[in-house]
Amino acid sequence: MSALWSRLTSRHAWLVLLALTLLLYLPGTGSIPLMDRDEPRFARATAEMMQRGSWVLPYFNSDPAQTDAQRVALMKEGRSAVEVGFRFDKPPLTYWWMRLHFHLLGFNELAARMHSVLSVWLVALVIFRLGNDLGGRAAGWWGAVGWITSLQALIHGRLCVADMPMVFCVSLAMLALSKILLSPPDKARPFSKWWWILWVSLGLGFLAKGPIALLVPALALVLYRVAFWRKPVPWGKLGLGAGVVLALAIVAAWGIPALVQTEGKFWNVGMGEHVVKRGTQAFNGRTILPGYYLISAFLSLLPWMVFLPRIWRHVRSHWDAPRALLVAWFAAPQLIFLFYATQLPHYTMPGFAGFFVLLGLTMADAEQKRSTVPAKLGSFGASYLGVFALLSVGIITAVWVGGLVPQPALRLMITSGAVMLGALAALGAAAVWRRWTLAGFSLAALVFGLAVFGASLRSIHPIVQMAPVLRGLPKESNALAWQYTEPCLVFYSDHPWTMLSKIDRVRERMQQPRTGVVVTQISEWTLAHWWKCLTSATKDEHPKAARDFQKEVDALTQAVSTDYDWTDSSGFNAARSSWVTVRVFVRKSPPKSSRAELTATAQDDGAKR
Repeated sequence: MSALWSRLTSRHAWLVLLALTLLLYLPGTGSIPLMDRDEPRFARATAEMMQRGSWVLPYFNSDPAQTDAQRVALMKEGRSAVEVGFRFDKPPLTYWWMRLHFHLLGFNELAARMHSVLSVWLVALVIFRLGNDLGGRAAGWWGAVGWITSLQALIHGRLCVADMPMVFCVSLAMLALSKILLSPPDKARPFSKWWWILWVSLGLGFLAKGPIALLVPALALVLYRVAFWRKPVPWGKLGLGAGVVLALAIVAAWGIPALVQTEGKFWNVGMGEHVVKRGTQAFNGRTILPGYYLISAFLSLLPWMVFLPRIWRHVRSHWDAPRALLVAWFAAPQLIFLFYATQLPHYTMPGFAGFFVLLGLTMADAEQKRSTVPAKLGSFGASYLGVFALLSVGIITAVWVGGLVPQPALRLMITSGAVMLGALAALGAAAVWRRWTLAGFSLAALVFGLAVFGASLRSIHPIVQMAPVLRGLPKESNALAWQYTEPCLVFYSDHPWTMLSKIDRVRERMQQPRTGVVVTQISEWTLAHWWKCLTSATKDEHPKAARDFQKEVDALTQAVSTDYDWTDSSGFNAARSSWVTVRVFVRKSPPKSSRAELTATAQDDGAKR
């Protein structure tokens, strides 16, 4: 058995890493509902591109009867890209990749997220290759396994978004840079395979998530030259002129048709709103926190930040050009987003691979000095892992003993999340103590927690509960939503929706025969409101929800009861971390209307909503 394992890890590392990735990333990935709001937008945009046979422009919640020219004309009149059914948030690489999995696996959550799962594995291969080249096989293994089992990778590796493909492209570009810049002068060849890998990766990285894929390697090189290594860099090896042309050609192959077809609107929205505006204005009005990314790294890189003191000592005692480049790589996104108004913990992920290669080099060096390096947590490690272990125990105790969460499925979901947090803390301790049995139990607990989390969250998702009803909606009918206007409605119904802001408009539209289904929100309990009621000095036996529309919805129900059946559904809205109750109205007789009527109604809604 040991001989087989040795052969697998030495000759087939890619296969072992793939098996570990699938073991940790498949449980829950197919059962967790698409989390509002980005996931259903990405998935549905891909589906609508497939329905139209489009490879250039992404759509979301669009009217199939409208042409692109009509949408662009409406934007010129002042309508937003969202209102006319375009989705200009991101370039198309993620949609293309997701399209492949939809063809192979069908339209479901697993297929929608498979590109992120595979990207985690590909990043692990990059880390393994670079760690192996710089510090031997042990460095490659420690770095790759650390990446696969880190918290932020475990989260974003099972999300239907564009981040993981971009992280892979950046990581591959940085691997190519290290091979080009750190190779001996006599081995430098123009237009080598690493030159091609570098510039193709940069081009594809832009197609994954825009300019961040170019900024991270560029700033990493600047930091390497100016701040960390401060020695001449053989820039000529990069073939900058031809390389820039190659990367731009890759981007232009998609970008020029996209700009022509939208008359420049794609650039205005994609760059102007989703890059520049988010850099100058905080997203959703969030508060800007100093030192946010430095602090969030301790959570994102859980449990491997436990080795931070060792990594620091190792880098200082073994300072050389490769380690300087790795530090610059990790620091680049930290510096880029230091001045960015919108703060989200995953923004700095493009630099995480550099951290894990440094982790691998540190651990490989420690393996060689095993007899002289004690396997102790130390005060930092004990404090770091202890915080998360205590947090895990505290959450479970509060949920089950304190009775803070009355809903059983929500209680189970929160508990499974706490179990996963504790499992990661235990994994970190096992790595420090070299207790591989404990590590195995930690991974088993992690897998179990992921499976339970997915099943419990699915059981309390309000729209997933209603999906069979929504899926049966005739294509000719209209679907309306009021107050509960999450994008998951569009994905799980496979149907465009009209989101209305006025209840009178809803009542008016429900009297029209072509309206088939209506979703209205009755109440919403937000986390902040729940905590306020819990800690209030005056206890109310029947506290009101943060948003209560019971009277409006009851009046609507009474007005349309002869034409509609209705049912209520309660569940967890992940987009707002809230508990909602919605009422779904379904017309008793299937609506009938012509395509012309539907188009006219959609245009009328745009003016009145």
